[in-house]
Amino acid sequence: MTRPLTASDRQRLRTPAYLWRALVPLLVVIGLLVLFTWPRGQVSDGVHVVDTKGPIATARQQAGFPLLAPTGLSSDWRATSTEFVPAGPDSAATFRIGYVSPNGQYAEFLEGGDAPDAVAAQYGPLSVDGTATIAGAVWQQYQTANSRRLLRRTVGKVTVVVTGSAPQAELEQLAASLR
Repeated sequence: MTRPLTASDRQRLRTPAYLWRALVPLLVVIGLLVLFTWPRGQVSDGVHVVDTKGPIATARQQAGFPLLAPTGLSSDWRATSTEFVPAGPDSAATFRIGYVSPNGQYAEFLEGGDAPDAVAAQYGPLSVDGTATIAGAVWQQYQTANSRRLLRRTVGKVTVVVTGSAPQAELEQLAASLR
């Protein structure tokens, strides 16, 4: 049986050495808990990536025209926005996906059922800059008022535009992926 501590025993146990002997194991346990439970997120460059599968499926059902979509792009292409605007009384449906390209620049494609000039007019005044053959298809090239490249192609009644601040090679890669 243990006896209660006397006043002199209690005083002897109140030294800094005994305090540290009691605190060190507690601090080690707390340190290990913090170490193993600290959240470890991926290093982010601030780009919010969105899933495009659902918006593409919705747009394909509601667009009223055969919708092209990027396929086969590497994971370095990160989709950051999608927008589907259904057809209205005075306009056809449009669908847009914005990307951060592998080079870290912006690229987007827009698809619409309006007249080619009406679709491209969303980007302001354009100056003609020749044509380019991309994946066997001829695309018209333009320069926008803010010195960006714009590629435009019309397939039946659908106009497809690829533009952005990305280099020409990446815009062509995005255009080549549309199927």
